[in-house]
Amino acid sequence: MTVLVDALDDGPGVRIRDTSEGEAVALRTDCEPNPEPASTDGFTMPVDTAVEIDARELHSPSFEVVVFWQDGEVSHRATPNDAPRLPRGTYEIDFSPPAAKLYVRVEDAEPTAEFVDDHVYLDFGDASRVVVGVRSHHETPVATVTTTDDPRDLMAAVSTFGSALKTHSPDRSWPTLRGHPPAIEHGSELDIPDQVAPPDTGVHIEVPPEYGAIYTVAPLAYYLGATVEPGNRPRLIMGGQSVDLDADDLAGSVRSVLEHVFTLDCVVRMAGVYPFRTTAVDELEDRVTLDYETLFELPLAERTAAYMDVARSATAGILEWHYTADVAADSAYAPALPYLVDELALVRSPPQQSGQVDLTPSLNALRESDGAVARSAADTTLAQLSGVVPSDTETPGRSWVADEFSPSAANPTVGSFRRGFEWPQGDDPLDVHVVYNDARLDASDETAYDTHQIARTDVRVSHSLTAAELREALYEETDFLHFVGHVTDDGMVCPDGTLDTRTLAKTGVSAFFLNGCRSYEQGRALLTAGSVGGIVTVDDVADDVAGRVGHDISLLLDSGFPLYAVLDVLDRAGMPAERYSILGSGTLAFRRDPGGTPSMYDFDTDDFDTDSDTASVSVQQYPYDENGMGTFVAPSYTAVDGVIADGSVRRDPISYSELERLLDASPAPVLLDGELRYTPNLTMADFE
Repeated sequence: MTVLVDALDDGPGVRIRDTSEGEAVALRTDCEPNPEPASTDGFTMPVDTAVEIDARELHSPSFEVVVFWQDGEVSHRATPNDAPRLPRGTYEIDFSPPAAKLYVRVEDAEPTAEFVDDHVYLDFGDASRVVVGVRSHHETPVATVTTTDDPRDLMAAVSTFGSALKTHSPDRSWPTLRGHPPAIEHGSELDIPDQVAPPDTGVHIEVPPEYGAIYTVAPLAYYLGATVEPGNRPRLIMGGQSVDLDADDLAGSVRSVLEHVFTLDCVVRMAGVYPFRTTAVDELEDRVTLDYETLFELPLAERTAAYMDVARSATAGILEWHYTADVAADSAYAPALPYLVDELALVRSPPQQSGQVDLTPSLNALRESDGAVARSAADTTLAQLSGVVPSDTETPGRSWVADEFSPSAANPTVGSFRRGFEWPQGDDPLDVHVVYNDARLDASDETAYDTHQIARTDVRVSHSLTAAELREALYEETDFLHFVGHVTDDGMVCPDGTLDTRTLAKTGVSAFFLNGCRSYEQGRALLTAGSVGGIVTVDDVADDVAGRVGHDISLLLDSGFPLYAVLDVLDRAGMPAERYSILGSGTLAFRRDPGGTPSMYDFDTDDFDTDSDTASVSVQQYPYDENGMGTFVAPSYTAVDGVIADGSVRRDPISYSELERLLDASPAPVLLDGELRYTPNLTMADFE
């Protein structure tokens, strides 16, 4: 059992702990809860565990809308502007904080929701005995498919991906209803376990039996529950109908179909359990009229065929994709495919690149100001590092899965994907070790950990570790290591010499940020030695710049932004993001965003007019994991009721009163005139 529920020790309530995800949330009550185990039966949505408690009122640091169900159907969606007391009856309430899916079932009650200081209070009207059901977000492959190097066997393996879908209705556009595809490994013969047999959806994709084509159509096959079969030309077959895919631009054609079908699902699902209206619905209805109820009830193949009869122009630009992976057309990379598809990443295979880049070190460390200190040793000759530049993906996230290295993308390995399921483990506070290994770089403001308003972080700080001490620190079991110091070709600089991580057979460090010049090789060695991933530098970085970047990266990581989002925000802030790179999965997150899907608010003071009480703000979301593509987001401060999480940048109106509430509410990073700032350090005067 990964979900545990026990009484709080600092007041009435219960603590819900997901030990697989390393997350915990306190659910506080107005009286002693007297928790007892309860049956998981009777909930509309599946739950892993349930507990019965006493409460007339309970509250949690939740930032989502509250959904009330009766008889399996939504009866009301409470928001800060619309939260009446409901008629007496039996209700099931979706009351989910980011850490888990949480449902409350109450009988003979008159419930209401109150939103106060970024907490949500459930008031049942009378003292009640309520049942709390919890479902973990944790997803892992349920089985492993063995395939040979024969492309036809690989087609059979990819055809199993759709077995992970938890529904064939448009509700699979919700990320929590898309399970993880089965893992893939190489063997002497094809072996498909019974529990991951391809679903019978009536949807097929035909492509030539070539690695590149198979990899490219894998995300579409997963989402449509389609089998992949050999054919002379690429095409999508839905029952008796077929649609040709462009053989000369298969990746572009697959993207077009996936965006089209996915967008329609996100609108048509209004006819399902969650009838939420979003900006996507408004935009689509301005272009075309559809019968949502009829489409929702159609079998998957018939519904897909009906979707393909809708003009592509009807959905163009409504949702933008968030992630792209360039994958080498080689059988060796087949085991990486399920992890990329799980994030619903677009796949381009063979990889599309615009050129090569040679990162040549400068003995002056590319000084950005007079007298800047470089985070490399000036008297050391550093080897040239070469990399690949992917062609424009038009997505904020990108991965490069090939033999070469791409400094402008995440560079994962199959091992790092697999280890991602194990980090973080347990429900203890996140363990962060900050190592300052040069007296000149002991700036106390380089890091900004332990800013998260819900989760706990234990931060340890070490100074001037010797080579032996640093080696022990890298052996020690640590969730996250932030290194501040110098790096040379010989390794990480210590007072008594250097430590070359390439000499380590293993490491206990799960994730890392090596903020020293050209730390790629040292980080790559940590990845090989057992780390999940992290951020490294691929070029020389002046110390004044590195110090600011170190602070910004730690703030973003602790606020819940995944690695790909961190580098995208740095780029948007005008920082030298091109000198930093990701090793491991780009969707690895240090911890969860308190609001669910991480969003960056970007303000320009030129948009503020003293004669108006409203301005505008650009909002970039960064979907990943259970808050991935398709999540419903209810913006807390802008005048928008609901949006679908995707990779696009929205331009929303925001009133001055809501902006002031944003600054006074939960601490969060924002962009102001291109500079990353922290809301506790801002006032309304900064926007004048």
